[in-house]
Amino acid sequence: MQGNDKRDKAQEAKEELLREALDACMEEQLSFIPPECEIARMHTFSQEFREYMEQLLRTKGRPQRRTIHRKEFIYSFNKVAAGILVLLVVSSAIAGGALLLSKSSKSSSDMASSETSEAPAEEEAIAAPAEEPESQEADESEAGAGAQEPQEAPAGDAGAPERVEFMGREISLADNQQLKEKTETVKTLVNSPVIARDAESMKVTIGNMDERPIYYYGSMDLEVLIDGAWYLVPPKEAPTEEEENRLVQLEPGMAQDEEILLWKYELDYDAEMYRAVTYLDGMVLCSKFRFENPEEDLEDALEQTWE
Repeated sequence: MQGNDKRDKAQEAKEELLREALDACMEEQLSFIPPECEIARMHTFSQEFREYMEQLLRTKGRPQRRTIHRKEFIYSFNKVAAGILVLLVVSSAIAGGALLLSKSSKSSSDMASSETSEAPAEEEAIAAPAEEPESQEADESEAGAGAQEPQEAPAGDAGAPERVEFMGREISLADNQQLKEKTETVKTLVNSPVIARDAESMKVTIGNMDERPIYYYGSMDLEVLIDGAWYLVPPKEAPTEEEENRLVQLEPGMAQDEEILLWKYELDYDAEMYRAVTYLDGMVLCSKFRFENPEEDLEDALEQTWE
């Protein structure tokens, strides 16, 4: 017993020394950081950078959709109509000129040939019998029958509905259906592609592989895959303005974890797939995952074992 007490006291003394050393190191490191007023005096952000950040805050990193005004649409339509009219006039003039030239050349050639060989032509016309080969009639009838057969047009894929029923409420179709999980400069990754059903949260890691800092919004969207289309899953309570507009700076070569609280959503654990959508400066990325299914996961494991 006395030996255990001595070891405990020695361990406590060692931990106390480590705490004192850590506090001393932290104070030394913090002493090198200048105050905020001096930092503001040393560096001033450019006007271009400020305008860029204001645009990010307004749009939340989402791509903007350009709307066409009524005047602009009428002006564009008039330009197209005028171009079509000019093409019709020019093509009509060319066709009319070609028709006149063909008629004049044909009439002159007919007059010349009628003067030289009018009588022999009449005799040949009387002597020559009118023959109509049966094969030609058969070919024409077959061609006409083939032309009359209707051709079936290929059926197009029906678009996904704008709203569907999900967990007792209607949810809307997501704006971006095709999203990447990474680019040459940014990468997003979930902590696990298969999440336990009793998990209260999940983490998304964002990595910056660029040579400059990037900015992203800490508030992410959660979407679910239904019948081949992605739909936005709203939280039970709308996030505050501060949570929605939280902008995070990520330095080059650094990675940051962001947490999504799953208990804030009404979730269907049997859904095919989910994805967490991250809004960055100038791009939108996603990280896909699903919830565990004990029966299917066991069958997959057995199949892999037998293979």
